[in-house]
Amino acid sequence: MTADQPGRPKARSDRKGWAARLVAVATAAMPASRRDWGKALSVELAHATSRRDQARLVLAAVRIALLRPGLADYGRAASGAAALAAIAYIPLGLVLYLTNVIFAYPNASSASAYAVDGYSLVALMAAGALARRKSARRGTALIAGVTAGLVLVVLGLATFAVIDNVFLAIVSHQQGNIEGLPTASLTSVRAYIDADLKATAVRVAVVATVGGALFAPLGAALAPLVAVAWSRLRGGPELR
Repeated sequence: MTADQPGRPKARSDRKGWAARLVAVATAAMPASRRDWGKALSVELAHATSRRDQARLVLAAVRIALLRPGLADYGRAASGAAALAAIAYIPLGLVLYLTNVIFAYPNASSASAYAVDGYSLVALMAAGALARRKSARRGTALIAGVTAGLVLVVLGLATFAVIDNVFLAIVSHQQGNIEGLPTASLTSVRAYIDADLKATAVRVAVVATVGGALFAPLGAALAPLVAVAWSRLRGGPELR
């Protein structure tokens, strides 16, 4: 036995006392519908013996107190929209590669722009419909649309950055770059393409954010009508 051992039970009791106080404060800050969770954590804390378990229970109580039900719905809407946008971007990325590298003709990229824009709008509306399906809380469709728009922009800019640098010999012969380089105060095609991409990034991000905020709520509003029309088309019972 060492001289400091008699003090260890007291120190352990002090730690548990502080942990109990923190859980009690967090429980008091919880919504009324969640305070039973805080009481359950307090009971579990009384039987916790290790620092790790005590810290885990305190953090759980704080998380429940801070994460309001509405915020959880918004978080689910954002994560679902991000996943949907990432999946929806796969064919978009393929189209960008084909029209800028494989079929790199002057009219190819402009002709595909309308299809890309239309597809992106459908993806934003689908994000809103998915958010409405997860939660009817107000504002979730808007959060989903903004998130989906930003994810599409980030992935699109990353794709262009890779294409512009890996396939510079092909991209430098595109008509827009040939016409734009003489008017810019830059001496190389690479510098001009990089500068053009950076200048476009902010503008496209703003457009995608606004588009998501507008079209995702529209998709959420149209989702019940589309469900009813689809049900009638299939001859099944109407969906509400």
